[in-house]
Amino acid sequence: MKAVPESFRLVIPSQTRYLNLVTGLAKRASLVAGLDDAVAAKVSIAVDEAVTNVIVHAYQGDPAKWVEVELRFVPTALEIHIWHTGQGLREDQVILPDPGEYVKHPRKGGLGLLLMSRFMDEVHFRDVELRHECCMIKYVE
Repeated sequence: MKAVPESFRLVIPSQTRYLNLVTGLAKRASLVAGLDDAVAAKVSIAVDEAVTNVIVHAYQGDPAKWVEVELRFVPTALEIHIWHTGQGLREDQVILPDPGEYVKHPRKGGLGLLLMSRFMDEVHFRDVELRHECCMIKYVE
């Protein structure tokens, strides 16, 4: 029988006032997984960006929707799964901004996906059972 990874889930209303709960949990989970404090802070930022994208873009600010976050402790990594039923994002739609161009022509927003990709080892977008998922993985060295 295959061992089931240790995990826990948090379901929050689609409201930015709950972001601190999710990001605090992500940071603590990173530390428990064996990541150092600096890396744990980056994981927390990546989770903040991902959940904010769901609230703002996928749900277009609708506070009546829900965001589900699962943190899985696997032997070599911390996996973070974020599910929602709003507008989805496919991997082939992801275009990361050029940081150099962003500095030359600053604007509000637009760096979330870049931060997620820089701070995590893997970031995947897929559809799973009538929901959209963002899966982010940080390996424990």
